[in-house]
Amino acid sequence: MFLSVCNINTSYIYYFVGASLVINSSWKNPSGQWHVGCKLVYELFTDTLTSRVKKERKRRWDEENQEAIAEAVKQLDQFDKKHTKVEGAHLKMVREDLQNRVDLLRKQADSYDDKGPVIDAVVWHDGELWRAALDTQSLEDESGCGKLADFVPLTNYRLEQKHGVFSKLDACTCVLNVYNERNILSIVTDSSPHATHVAGIAAAFHPEEPLLNGVAPGAQIVSCKIGDSRLGSMETGTGLTRALIAAVEHKCDLINMSYGEPTLLPDYGRFVDLVNEVVNKHRLIFVSSAGNNGPALTTVGAPGGTSSSIIGVGAYVSPAMAAGAHLLVEPPTEGLEYTWSSRGPTVDGDLGVSISAPGGAVAPVPTWTLQRRMLMNGTSMSSPSACGGVALIVSAMKAEGIPVSPYTVRKALENTSIPIGALPEEKLTAGQGVMQVDKAYDYMQKVQNLPCVWYQVKIKQAGITSKPTSSATSRGIYLREPLYCHQSTEWTVEIAPKFHEDANNLDQLVPFEECIELHSTGEAVVRAPDYLLLTHNGRSFS
Repeated sequence: MFLSVCNINTSYIYYFVGASLVINSSWKNPSGQWHVGCKLVYELFTDTLTSRVKKERKRRWDEENQEAIAEAVKQLDQFDKKHTKVEGAHLKMVREDLQNRVDLLRKQADSYDDKGPVIDAVVWHDGELWRAALDTQSLEDESGCGKLADFVPLTNYRLEQKHGVFSKLDACTCVLNVYNERNILSIVTDSSPHATHVAGIAAAFHPEEPLLNGVAPGAQIVSCKIGDSRLGSMETGTGLTRALIAAVEHKCDLINMSYGEPTLLPDYGRFVDLVNEVVNKHRLIFVSSAGNNGPALTTVGAPGGTSSSIIGVGAYVSPAMAAGAHLLVEPPTEGLEYTWSSRGPTVDGDLGVSISAPGGAVAPVPTWTLQRRMLMNGTSMSSPSACGGVALIVSAMKAEGIPVSPYTVRKALENTSIPIGALPEEKLTAGQGVMQVDKAYDYMQKVQNLPCVWYQVKIKQAGITSKPTSSATSRGIYLREPLYCHQSTEWTVEIAPKFHEDANNLDQLVPFEECIELHSTGEAVVRAPDYLLLTHNGRSFS
């Protein structure tokens, strides 16, 4: 919303053509400058909310229109009873006017088109902070409600963490941010109930009803909106970049991203480069949904299921969840992945899914949905469930003085998860299995003195030369088509240990040395050396 400037010395702001706003006399404004703008409120609402508000406004309009028709018909009837004969130009004109009024009121329902109410906004500086208030009288049904002077002024959300509500009709909360030296007011609303639900799974806190708590009710949340309401909540590159910057600036420990879609190039792109920097340099733990496009192979979404620096989470359902949340008469006898949970491997041979967590929950939703909680399921739900579990681990690590590293936390999660199913291919769906918070923390205590390192794996088929515009390097060997299995092939595997950017050369890089045993689960398919001595500079083998 762009704002214009008004200078006033009274309690009224006059702007546009004859419009006026009454300000609250208690608001401090040393400069006397008020920056005024307006906004079509439907541009701020979701389609679902807009539809509900339109329906209610149409109902109210119909009632008022019917009352107006009844009054017009009554006046016409009274005129006809009083004037049995309409003679004279004046009486004819009055009778015609009354009839036209009835006809017009009846016809206007056919051309009804609700473009939506317009709300007014005022921004000013109180001597310390930029403040803003909204006038939402156009949304209210009761006279006198929604006045500008009654709105509790808000400043940038990050400063005071306060929100407002447009009206009782929509029950929609919003936060305000002032940019560009008071010339732009950002009114932030939901793109859907999705984010509130996700946040509630991770960190909802209900001291009076502990059973409604999220996984980590003590966690503090920095909310970064990456979805653009104008694009149907689709995320944008700008939104993603700003969110990563905000996470680093606020010194966050974890990032949850319950967003994603298919990609042509896994583990590639500007956003992936920024994620790598956030994880490797700033030590944030990044958790994300693996996708909801299963059960076919290679359906994991980006970035959660396709990026090496991100812990991709699949969706798990237990027998208790199936019975209690989904109301199944005959729930499964043992836990399993939801059928729609996306599967690996990625097109370049990475496993795709790291771990699994509960993929459904009854969790909080915004007030504009007119309910407190809602059942949703998806890897969007399993990701914050896992993220909340990691928050518990990180909290315990900090309390015990154990250094926090995304490398060691991921290693702990993957090495302590309980496998789902007995077949090796189950890992394509469930990753290493269902995460176990207690066991992962026990693991962290045991390995806290070991190097914080992750292993970058690059694999290339021997004798294959890539084109200048492409790369034949992958993260795994993916032989999907039968023709690839008709003869043996040789591959070069390069393993490079990667440390955090602040790692000390003498204390961490030089002493690093690991003796690794290589084990094939299928000697008839894959043969490799028995042992590998790995140092900081990496090693390759065939």
